[in-house]
Amino acid sequence: MRNCCRFFNSSIGLKITMALTGMLLCGFLLLHMLGNVIILFSPEAYNLYSFKLTSNKIFLYTAEVGLLGLAILHILVAIKLSLHNRRSRPERYQNKKNSGLSRRTWYSSNMIITGGIILYFIVTHLLDFRFGEEIMTVQNSVTIRDVAASVIGEFQEMGDVIFYVVAITLLMFHILHGLRSAFASLGLEYPRYEKSFNVLSKLFVFGVSAGFIVIPIWIYFVGV
Repeated sequence: MRNCCRFFNSSIGLKITMALTGMLLCGFLLLHMLGNVIILFSPEAYNLYSFKLTSNKIFLYTAEVGLLGLAILHILVAIKLSLHNRRSRPERYQNKKNSGLSRRTWYSSNMIITGGIILYFIVTHLLDFRFGEEIMTVQNSVTIRDVAASVIGEFQEMGDVIFYVVAITLLMFHILHGLRSAFASLGLEYPRYEKSFNVLSKLFVFGVSAGFIVIPIWIYFVGV
C-alpha cells in the first residue's frame, strides 16, 4: 500500500493519473456532445433524451459523483504536477520562443491557465443548465423539464454565444495537447504510429469541438 501511494505521488504516477482521468473525461465529452446535438434535429427529442437521463436518480447521482470525482482529481493532480515541475526547474526559460525543434506551443505551456478558464466555464454552464431555472412542458402526456427551451434561450445573446465558442476552443487546444501527453505518459506513443495518432487525435478533438460549437451558432443564426 505504501509503495502504491509513493508511486502515485511520484512524477510518473501523477502523469499516469492525469492521463487516465483526462481520457475518461474525454469519453464523457464525446457522449455529452452526441447527446447535445439532438437539439438541432428535434427539441422534443432532446427533451425526452434529457428526461430519460435524469429520471433514473440512482444512475444520475452516481454519474454526477463519478464525474465530479474525476474532475477534482484531474485538477488536484494538475496543480501538484505543475508545482512539482516548478520545483524541479525553478528558473524559467529566458526565451520561450518556439525554435521549431520543440513540441512546446503556447497552449502546451499554459495548460493551467486554459484549465482555469475551462473550469470557470464549466461552473457557469452547470449554474445555467443543471441548477438554473426549470421550464416545464408536457410531452406525451407527461410533464417534463423543457431543457431545449433553456438552451435556446441561453443562446439568444451574441455575448453568450461568443463566450461559449471561446471556451470550447480553449478546451479543444487543452485536449489536443492533453491527449498527446496522455499517450506518452502511458507509454503508447510509438514513432511508427505517431503520424496516424496525431491525425486521429486531431479528428477526435476537432470533431467533438465542432459538435459543441455548431449548437449555439446554429441556434443564434438559424434557430431550431
